[in-house]
Amino acid sequence: MAMAHSVEARFPFLDYRVVEFAARIPPRLKMKVLNEKYLLKRCADGLVPPSVKRRSKQPYRAPEGRCFFGAARLEYVDELLSPGRIAQDGIFNPVTVEKLVAKFRAGRAIGIKDNMALVGVLSTQLVVDQFVRGFREESTHAERRAGTAAICH
Repeated sequence: MAMAHSVEARFPFLDYRVVEFAARIPPRLKMKVLNEKYLLKRCADGLVPPSVKRRSKQPYRAPEGRCFFGAARLEYVDELLSPGRIAQDGIFNPVTVEKLVAKFRAGRAIGIKDNMALVGVLSTQLVVDQFVRGFREESTHAERRAGTAAICH
């Protein structure tokens, strides 16, 4: 259900018996600050390769901003990030977004901050497009239909 709606969710231990067991574990075994997931790693001895147990946590990363500006132009990206659309929606500074987009198009975007900024702006614009703009357009169409029906009767 979560992924069907593009939501990142993880439900590793749904069995109530696992939750009850975890609630009874002494805090000193749960909280090994410098050794994250200590107890889980101990339980996985012999089941998971040592290289996996030793590696650091792998954070979820949003898509790379560069993928939106490849050889194949993505029309929806151009539309959603256009200065006119950014100004019309009124959430972000059009000049700032235009500079960020130019940076990506030129291949000069570096680091996680640029990537997070672009993906954040694009994601927000998608939400506005799908839910705010779509709702307004649907309401306008419904009002027109109601007005036309009233005139015809």
